Amino acid sequence: MKLPAFPGDAPAGPDTIPVLRYSTDHLPPADRYQAWLRRDWPRRTQIYRTEPSEPFNTSWESAQLGEVTFVYTKITGMRWERRRSDIRSSDFDPIIINMMIEGLAQGDMDGRAFYEPGGTLHFHDLGRPSLHVSSASITYSIVIPRPLALQLFGTLHDLHGLVVPAAVAEMLFAHAEQTRRALPRLEILAAQGLGRVFQELAVIALAEVRPRSLPVVTSEKLLLQRVEAEIDRRLGDGKITIAELCGVLGVSRARMFAAFRAEGGIHHYVARQRLERARAALADLTRAEPIGNIAHRLGFSDAPHFSRAFRTRFGMSPRDYRALVAASPAEDTPG
Repeated sequence: MKLPAFPGDAPAGPDTIPVLRYSTDHLPPADRYQAWLRRDWPRRTQIYRTEPSEPFNTSWESAQLGEVTFVYTKITGMRWERRRSDIRSSDFDPIIINMMIEGLAQGDMDGRAFYEPGGTLHFHDLGRPSLHVSSASITYSIVIPRPLALQLFGTLHDLHGLVVPAAVAEMLFAHAEQTRRALPRLEILAAQGLGRVFQELAVIALAEVRPRSLPVVTSEKLLLQRVEAEIDRRLGDGKITIAELCGVLGVSRARMFAAFRAEGGIHHYVARQRLERARAALADLTRAEPIGNIAHRLGFSDAPHFSRAFRTRFGMSPRDYRALVAASPAEDTPG
């Protein structure tokens, strides 16, 4: 199937960069999702487990630019899940740079909460589990084979779910926009160079948001580690007060607050740890602790407060998260 040419662009010639196109626009609305599931483009194997959150429709454009693949996508709202069993049965494990032109994606990337509004991008490691929801969206994607990603980025362990803010991502967005518009007229010999520019801009963007070196272990860092351990020990005991922590550890409030400045403050850190502990409790299907009990045990004022905080961080309610985990085999439980 062929989509219309880009507005204002001349028809592609025989020596221009090939652009593969896919759309469900021509199908009856009731048939679109199943047709998309059965597609053989861009791959025959299923990458994600998906569930539409609204009437489904999509269109995709893809071009191979040297070693990387450039994709432009329009798609309606969806829930996306990639389990460990999917990863084991798949031969497809690239790093994807997903650039949100319009829309919103948020969820849980193997234990890391992420929130990607328009104008930002995130790194997505298909070699690790993920569970997220997206609104109707328009995106660019850069698919980077894992061996090349290792050459470019040095290490991959900290990339999954890493969101790059708009001010840092804008050069990649600009190159993506210009590339998409120019593809119909560019000769195939230009593909390699366009791909290299994407690679170089990704390295530049990542350098701005990734720590340049390992942190020095200072007395403040050692204090931070002691406080974190004490908070972890007390998380199941309900309310945690700064006064109690200062008393147990023998430090002043001023020093305590200074130690957590880089974490966004100690209250922010405690709230984040409570939500991580709650996520683990929801995933414990054997115990199946009631959601209200989890909220009370971890110091939330009530179940609605817990639900609002959980949805803000992970993009879904505690009940929806537990239902998704319940649909997975025990070995696929995120965590």
